[in-house]
Amino acid sequence: MKNMQKQINGIAKELGELSHSIDFQLEDRTYRSLPYLLKRDFGIEVKERLIRKFIKNKKGEPMEINILGKGERDGKEIFIVGEAKANLSLRHIIDFIDRLKDIREVIKGEIFPIIVTYMTEPETEEFAKSKGITIYYSYDFESIY
Repeated sequence: MKNMQKQINGIAKELGELSHSIDFQLEDRTYRSLPYLLKRDFGIEVKERLIRKFIKNKKGEPMEINILGKGERDGKEIFIVGEAKANLSLRHIIDFIDRLKDIREVIKGEIFPIIVTYMTEPETEEFAKSKGITIYYSYDFESIY
């Protein structure tokens, strides 16, 4: 029984690592494509390279931000803050909204929240939109140049 539990734990760890790899690939594609899409869809000019970064919250604890960069819209500075989730769920959006509260405590200025994904259910997408979160899908990043 102990051996079986050990094997199950090992499989769970490997699946978690695989999930992170898929999310990282999605993020990497995002960094190249979002400047074009943000300009086209929202008039946001990305002013510095989009990156994955840790920042410290108000308590000094590190928070990973999957997508972070500065842009400009109508002459005003804007911060692009986003998450990448392979299969976006309602729980992911709720967690992102909570993280945005912490991020707003340390990043002063307008934040443009984005989530990129391979897929999600229509109700989840509608919920994100109702909260002011823009969703882009992986296929939005194909052959845009």
